[in-house]
Amino acid sequence: MRLFNQYWWLFLSGLCFSLATSPDARAQDATIFAPPPVPPVIRAVRATSPVSVDGRLDEAAWKAAPVVRNFRQVEPNQGQAARPDTDVRIIFDDKNLYIGAFCPDSLGRAGLRAPDMRRDFGFFDHDLFGVGFDPFLTRRNVMSFQTNPYGAQRDLQAFDDNLFDREWDALWKVRTTRTDSGWVAEMQLPWATLRYPTAGKNASKGSGKSPADTVEWGINFVRLARRRNQTSGFPGWPRAYTNARMSYAAVVRGLQPPAASANIRVQPYVVVQQDRRRDGPDQPTDIDTKVKVGGDVKWALNPHAVLDLTVNTDFAQADADRQVINLRRFNVFFPERRQFFLENAGLFAPSTPLFQPFFSRTIGLGDNGLPLPLTGGARYTDRTVGRGIGGLYVHQKGEDFAGGQAPAHFGVGRFLKNYGKQNNVGLLVTSRYDQAADEGRAYGQNTTVSVDGLIRPSQPLTLNYLLSGSLTRGGGGEGAAGYVRASYSTNQFFVSTSHSVITRAYRPAMGFVARQDLVYHNPYGYLIWRPAWKPTFIRSIEPDFSVDVYQGASDGKFQEGSFAVSPLFFLLQSGGQFYLKLEHNRQNLPVDFDPVGVLIGAGRYRYNRVEVRFATDPSSKLYFGTTASSGGYFNGTLRRAEASLRYSPSAHAALSLDGEYNRLRNVGIEKQNQDAWLLGPELRLALNPRVQLTAFYQYSSAARLARWNVRASWEFQPLSYVYLVFNELDNSRLDSRQQQTIGKVSYIKQF
Repeated sequence: MRLFNQYWWLFLSGLCFSLATSPDARAQDATIFAPPPVPPVIRAVRATSPVSVDGRLDEAAWKAAPVVRNFRQVEPNQGQAARPDTDVRIIFDDKNLYIGAFCPDSLGRAGLRAPDMRRDFGFFDHDLFGVGFDPFLTRRNVMSFQTNPYGAQRDLQAFDDNLFDREWDALWKVRTTRTDSGWVAEMQLPWATLRYPTAGKNASKGSGKSPADTVEWGINFVRLARRRNQTSGFPGWPRAYTNARMSYAAVVRGLQPPAASANIRVQPYVVVQQDRRRDGPDQPTDIDTKVKVGGDVKWALNPHAVLDLTVNTDFAQADADRQVINLRRFNVFFPERRQFFLENAGLFAPSTPLFQPFFSRTIGLGDNGLPLPLTGGARYTDRTVGRGIGGLYVHQKGEDFAGGQAPAHFGVGRFLKNYGKQNNVGLLVTSRYDQAADEGRAYGQNTTVSVDGLIRPSQPLTLNYLLSGSLTRGGGGEGAAGYVRASYSTNQFFVSTSHSVITRAYRPAMGFVARQDLVYHNPYGYLIWRPAWKPTFIRSIEPDFSVDVYQGASDGKFQEGSFAVSPLFFLLQSGGQFYLKLEHNRQNLPVDFDPVGVLIGAGRYRYNRVEVRFATDPSSKLYFGTTASSGGYFNGTLRRAEASLRYSPSAHAALSLDGEYNRLRNVGIEKQNQDAWLLGPELRLALNPRVQLTAFYQYSSAARLARWNVRASWEFQPLSYVYLVFNELDNSRLDSRQQQTIGKVSYIKQF
């Protein structure tokens, strides 16, 4: 506990340093201003002529529409006029809502930045224009549609500027053109894609029409002029927040959406797959070829409720996991990559850095990490202004061979209640029922019950909490976990403190736990300092500190801890960065520890490390980023280097290389020397955003595993795809090989 008190004192010192330094920053034009009491009003008009979505905006309907401009900077100079400005028009007809934007650039097409054309591209790496809608005028939730100069699509849903569903894929169309004076984006958003109130709600005031004729929605626009690294929006918002902070949004009037239709989306698919497997040097190669038919149905029951059904669920086109070298005493967290589970994940998955009561990767994966077939499932989500309801059920088939994993049933229930302006409280229940192979007798059942919430007493202050309990029948008993975090975000500094508790018996069979029997404390903070004397190539100076302390939940004993400070941390005007980090570590190993084949004995260890990072502009044609660290590692030394290199001469082609090297010396009981490295080249080719090829290779020296993932995709109409996929996993240690060749066609029809 004495060590924890020392770290806590350091945290308070850092906080005082932040508060003492911030008045200099307050002299800048960077205060957290309040949302406007009366939102700005813009108008949408009915199209006066047919609209052809070609990225040109040359029809009479566009010329007749009023122009929205006067964007305000968010970065770098909050509140100042955007230079250049952006022109936006909004029109609609009986089937679609259209957004047209002209984004000037003094260099024309030569000044535009777009490293690739993949869907859901990185926000900060591209020139970008986007629109956000709040049809229910909640001032908390948003549907956002964004694009880059080459027409790549990025769509997401956000809730309270806190939870982001970036994997939400809506049915919409966009086309763009690049000219000598900038670029043009033309979006077509079907009314069936947009969920909005029934007739009579959100009626426009003073429209002169009946409530059924015209409505008003919350709306905002965002633009990133990447060459200048300038973020602007209409209306503006404080730079400490994102464009999802809809309390700062404008209001659009004049919309006349049709009455909600049945809005049913059907997506059948067919898969042809061949698996080739050899388990050893003298083993025969097993070949299995199969044809699989299945599909998904999405039914919008009303403007706020959606039912998803899936049969013979298939994830053949999902990205392959990237291998990692784990040198820490924690389980590795691999992100979910399967589309069915990614959608609406924000509603179902309250999470913390160390545990999640529900993590969808536990569904459809066996104990050996290999995929298991899913017979089918259903998901129901219902979001209104005041609450959110969700339910999920999936049936997983077992393994056929003797001693294999039995079939299982997975169920999740979720309730989320909004209260006040930006607060909520939620309940999450998960249940996994494992069914024995003989006569359906249950041999294991696991249930978790969790309560979580968000409290935002003011715009800068956010409180998060999560309490969870687990019950395992058939062995395991009862366990509990808890988490609380407070953060304060301004334009001058950010501070937070979070605390977690995980008991030894906490076992969420449908969740994730980094480590059990743990109490964790993590104060953290950084300055955002923009003095007038700084060099012009530096945007801000952001020194930070972080404290990590781990104790045993059962005995309170110290397990490990670190104190890190970055006295030099520079964000560059280009979007690059440079920092220097100093870190002190203490470890108390209760048992032996075995990373990368080096056995480290139980005991107490102290060591220091130094880390340096430098990264160039991530939007440029040639990008390079590297992180290097050196110092102690338990009773020896560790030198570690990570590097990323990408060359993208145009948005049509990109070649990247990621690498990691770890050099351990005199580590462990036997004072071993060990080198462990990862290497991963990747090639991306795109004819346009709808026809793409990616090829990824990775080799891990620690695991002696080589992995190939090659995927060609053709989106022949919105969200309808043809995929060709090749996967290979080569284990040189066991001299085994697995190969998979997949062809998949999926077609989507919206009624």
